[in-house]
Amino acid sequence: MKTSLVFVLATLSLAECVIFDSVSDVLPLTTTFYREKDGHRMVETIDVNTYLSEKKTIDCYMYGDNYIIDRMLELVPESVTKESDKAETSKLVNQCSDLLLNELNNGIFHSVKSPFDSVRKAFKSLLIFPGTKWCGAGNVADNYEDLGRAEQTDKCCRTHDHCNDTIPGYGTKYGLKNENFYTKSTCPCDLTFHSCLYEGNNLPSDLVGKTFFNILLMQCFKKEYPQIGCLQKTGIILRSCQEYKFDYNGTKKYQFFDAKTYEPKENASILGRLLSG
Repeated sequence: MKTSLVFVLATLSLAECVIFDSVSDVLPLTTTFYREKDGHRMVETIDVNTYLSEKKTIDCYMYGDNYIIDRMLELVPESVTKESDKAETSKLVNQCSDLLLNELNNGIFHSVKSPFDSVRKAFKSLLIFPGTKWCGAGNVADNYEDLGRAEQTDKCCRTHDHCNDTIPGYGTKYGLKNENFYTKSTCPCDLTFHSCLYEGNNLPSDLVGKTFFNILLMQCFKKEYPQIGCLQKTGIILRSCQEYKFDYNGTKKYQFFDAKTYEPKENASILGRLLSG
């Protein structure tokens, strides 16, 4: 039996499980993309239909950035998309955030296979993280005070989202061109974010930290003497400079800098497994 089907069966009630004698008894999964009307949020639900209930959501994804939402919807059939109002979207966000956090606490991170995995792959690391509403590209919060159950982690992300010096996607500032669609922040903001997640010392914080700093390799910017080389690099395929060589005879100017590597205190092994999929 495939892993995804094992997980499906594990999420059903005992009464429902009794009637499944073989894999063929499990009805097909259905995926629906609920886009908020006149908003910036979307929730993708993956549901299984059973004989005793209409449907049960077994996995989901939260999108908090209109650029990503637009790109995703260009690649999926219109038949699987629905428009939702603010109240319905907020309900879906809360349900999805809680489901993903419960999965994460049980060592599961998006284990269900769906027809749109390959389409979503380019954006997956930028989607909203389990138990949060501010961690990921954009946010899915109703307002500034709205936080997910992983509150400590979410506060770190919310503070970082409100950094007072940023370069928007594809924007230019201080003579620097941001070639990415997502915002880049000044280095002091990124260092504060790094420290906040590290001190949280919990699985949601470490998942965000490893993704942001080690996988996405987010760059920051600051005013410094001209870079003339790298004294220390990390990474095998994606190389990141951790210590720069500067020309101290030059004039300080704004430059981009690679992210500081994130090394969790306790959750390294489980994070490696969760992020390998």
